[in-house]
Order: sequence, then structure tokens, then C-alpha cells
Amino acid sequence: MPLFIMAQEITDTSIRGKNIDKYLQYFSNENPGAVVMVIKNGEIVFNKAYGLSNIESKEPMNVDKAFNLDELSKAFTSLAIMKLVEKKKLKLDQSLVDIFSDFPEYGRNIKVRNLLSHASGLKPYDANLVKTNTQVFEFLKEQTEPLFEAGTKMNYSNSDYAMLAYIIEKVSKSTYSEFLTKNIFKKAKMKNTWIAGDNSKTLVAEGHFKEEGNYKVRNEKNTIYGEKGIFSTSTDFALWDKAMHSNKLVKPESLAQIFTVEKIKDSENNSYYGYGWVIMKRNDTWYYWHSGTGNGYTNLLLYLPDTKTTVLILTNRNDGYDFLKLSIAIAKEFDKELKL
Repeated sequence: MPLFIMAQEITDTSIRGKNIDKYLQYFSNENPGAVVMVIKNGEIVFNKAYGLSNIESKEPMNVDKAFNLDELSKAFTSLAIMKLVEKKKLKLDQSLVDIFSDFPEYGRNIKVRNLLSHASGLKPYDANLVKTNTQVFEFLKEQTEPLFEAGTKMNYSNSDYAMLAYIIEKVSKSTYSEFLTKNIFKKAKMKNTWIAGDNSKTLVAEGHFKEEGNYKVRNEKNTIYGEKGIFSTSTDFALWDKAMHSNKLVKPESLAQIFTVEKIKDSENNSYYGYGWVIMKRNDTWYYWHSGTGNGYTNLLLYLPDTKTTVLILTNRNDGYDFLKLSIAIAKEFDKELKL
């Protein structure tokens, strides 16, 4: 089934498909909904919408709706960084002081690779006080020391990826949006993907917040990008997935670096975070994943390298349950031998 068929839902009416429908009952009928997609070897084998796109207008969900990817955006940011490394415009061992001459001295030991792997020690910003990437930068410049020495532990901080977006702009001499559009979106032929605030787009699944037991539409927008901020459809996401894993966006060695967990300094233990992905192994089975929550959306991306299987769950609500468990259950519908 070619990926360019945008409007057609690819569903499975077998027992497998019916089982997936059962898993998605919480997102069906009159509830804020979801789109679930499964890709195997670069081709969509399941892509189905559930529930409502807008609970107030009762508009049904469909697979052409765009979702705020939230933290899934980090995987795009890490790809962009590796593209700059390939272009020899950036090095993973460059420090914040190397890149920004006005950054405080404590940034001399914080490398680009530390930002990518959440091992920088940068203090997290308060989202109630800091609203733009420039403000993130100014907040970090006001600090006199990191939370810990870079590379000595892993600590998930959105400051890391906001700074990576700032680095992309500094090094490429273009906006974050321009760089990703040219080097990722256009190369993958993603025509329905954009950065929040770029344009007024239609066909968006509205974000929903549960308040006092009832869902309400609330259109919150990302104003800090790099760590969040990308909108996309499931079919566009499949184009990105295929382009990435067929080495059309970065070289194989760059992709291997993204999916590698770096050793923690002065410790026998590794982190579990690669570059924009959580990297885990259980029962001799590797699985890479990331969740994304915020602005009335909750999402999860799972990739199984052994079988080249991707499971994407996009929902337009701020609540849910164990999405990693759900994505693994969906993957098992396509691979009964999966040992997770």
C-alpha cells in the first residue's frame, strides 16, 4: 500500500484488527480520540482513527488529522543535530561556551552530546515563567552552576532540547523551522508537518483537557521548540519513519549514534537515553520508544529494530494509561513471537 494515499484508512478486519479495536475502546465513540498506526519494513499495515477530533462539535477523528507530537519532536531535533554534524558545521564534543561565547563558564564542560542524551546537568526551566527559546537561553545564562557535572548522570530536562534548537539556529544561520523543513520535512515529502506557530493549519485534532470529569477543548500552543512543537499526521509520520530508516535523512552511522546509549562517566552503569529516544532491552529484544505529553495530547512512539516495526499512538487528550504497554500489545498482534 503506497504511503502517498493520504485519506484512506488502512484497517484490518481480522481478529488482529478487532483486538486492536478493543484496546482502543477508551478512545472510541463519543470520547476524544486517537490514531493508531503500525509500520512494517517501511510500509503502513494498519492506520485507523478512533473517537472524536473535537468533542464539542462532535467531529469524528480521521487519519488525516494532525496532532501536536509534543516530546516526540525530540527525535526530529536529534536528527537535525546529526545532519549538522554530517555537514561538518557542528561537533558532538563542542561545548556551550564554544558555540555561545557569552554563555557562563560552567557551560565549558557541557557538550552537545550531553544535551542530546540528557546528561548535561542544565537546570530545567519553569514553564510558567519561561515562554520562548530565547528566554530559556537567558534563564540558563543567569545560572552559576549546573545541577551536576555533565556526563555523570542522566536527568531528563527540556532545557537540553530547547538549547539544541537554539544551537541549530546559531550554527545553520536559519530558523529551527527552516532547517527542519529543508533537511527533514521536504526530503521525506512530508507536506502536512509544521512547527507550532508557523501557519494557521486546518485538519488539526483539537487538544482536550479533562476537568472535573468532563473533557474540554483548549487550544494551547507550544512557544518553546526543539523539545516539543512539531505537528504532524500519521501518514506524514510514516514518510519520516521510512526516510529515516532507509538513510535518506542521515547516514547509517549517524542513525546508529542516535540509537546508542553513552556510558555515564565514572560509573559502571549506562543511561537508558540515546539521542531523542529511550533505548531499552528485555528478553534479548531491543525496543526504542518515546512518549509525548502536553497541550491536550498524549502520544507514544515505539520502534522494534529486529523486525523493523513501528507503532505510533497519537491521542488528542491529556490523559490515558500505560501507552508503552499498549503499543507493545499492538505490536504483538503483528508478531506473536515478540518477547516483551
